[in-house]
Amino acid sequence: MSRENKNYLLYITKYLGVALIAGSVVHIGTLDTGAVRYAVLMVIGLALMIFSTLYEEKQLGTKINARFLLIILSFSIAIGFLTGGVQHYLDNPTYAGYLLAIGLVVTYVTFFLKERVAIKIKGVVVVSFIALGILFVSNVLLHNYGNGAHSHSGFGSHTK
Repeated sequence: MSRENKNYLLYITKYLGVALIAGSVVHIGTLDTGAVRYAVLMVIGLALMIFSTLYEEKQLGTKINARFLLIILSFSIAIGFLTGGVQHYLDNPTYAGYLLAIGLVVTYVTFFLKERVAIKIKGVVVVSFIALGILFVSNVLLHNYGNGAHSHSGFGSHTK
């Protein structure tokens, strides 16, 4: 297989994994049925994301150990929180707000851990304040906005 085809498969595998994680995270918390299906899809997404990241990092000579795997796993789930939260924000601002806030903080921290860059407290504080702002807007200002076109009736959803 050519290098270009390997890179294409790696790219698709990584982003398909993120998409499956995102869909699973948001739907497992908002749909009344299908939790097992979404849990299985999340595991598949995590496996795809981890496999592609490990392959990519191995090519770069990164040392792979349990710490690195935990960071990649946390980063993958947090990316899923962010993308799922953005995608369904107008449907359920309360639930999506939690996904966005948690995803933002965890991706920030795990990115610096993955890249082995010193995390500055000021950066974590700024990101945490942004996350708190998202929670405030989602839970106070937009609390009753839910039930949009793609509304779900599970965790955190609102009925009018």
